[in-house]
Amino acid sequence: MITELWVDYLTQMEALRISIGLEAYAQRDPLVQYKSRAYALFQELLANIRLSIVSKMFTFRPRDLSSVQTTVSRVEAPEIEAGEPEMVTETQSQPEKYDSPAKGKKRRRKRR
Repeated sequence: MITELWVDYLTQMEALRISIGLEAYAQRDPLVQYKSRAYALFQELLANIRLSIVSKMFTFRPRDLSSVQTTVSRVEAPEIEAGEPEMVTETQSQPEKYDSPAKGKKRRRKRR
């Protein structure tokens, strides 16, 4: 839904860009008119997106979770026997950080 609103907004902006030159015939500054109309279109887009999101939130119906819970309970995790030792892997050491020779020295600014 939001993508449709965005495409509509871009289509309206393209139409505005094409038709804004006619404002000069009406003795109005086309740039000022373009800015004000583009702002109004953008505010309308934001309002429509908010309305769409809120309406989807209130009309959202979650699916039946009882079927999901039964499939999860059927799957059993492999159990580790108490007598078996766990597999231990070597960890790699992280490389040491490079200490620059200028570490700790402050740079002085040249005064002019």
